[in-house]
Amino acid sequence: MKQVLKKAVEVGSFNFRFECQAGCTNCCTQPGEVYLSEDDVTRAAEYLAAGEQEFREAYCDLDSGGDLRLTTPPDKACHFLLEGACSIHEAKPLQCRAFPFWPEHVGHKRAWKRLSGHCPGIGVGAIIPLDEVRAMAQACEDALPSG
Repeated sequence: MKQVLKKAVEVGSFNFRFECQAGCTNCCTQPGEVYLSEDDVTRAAEYLAAGEQEFREAYCDLDSGGDLRLTTPPDKACHFLLEGACSIHEAKPLQCRAFPFWPEHVGHKRAWKRLSGHCPGIGVGAIIPLDEVRAMAQACEDALPSG
């Protein structure tokens, strides 16, 4: 997947409060795809002491548009969600690291509040500076396919 600079992400002008809640893996069990950048593949493969090709063969496939994504195992939400935690947390993909600050969530207060239905960390904790929210959302926009 090429890293192409895409449009600038719109970020709403409201207070973004978020604090990941201990023991919560709700973001990992929601329906959807986890797309991977080339950096994600390199980082995760190194973390698992595997070659990049070995990682791709074991955990990835291409969607109909040719974008790389994690496969979903038949018996669980994610290959790496083990015993209620991410087993590759230190090397998890950008899409996972940036949650909940995805472009589709940060443009409007209504979209942000909607996340609280499955994410108990929304509205909790300190206000996240807008430049940090924008940087995380823009990193996703630039590196991952738009859906």
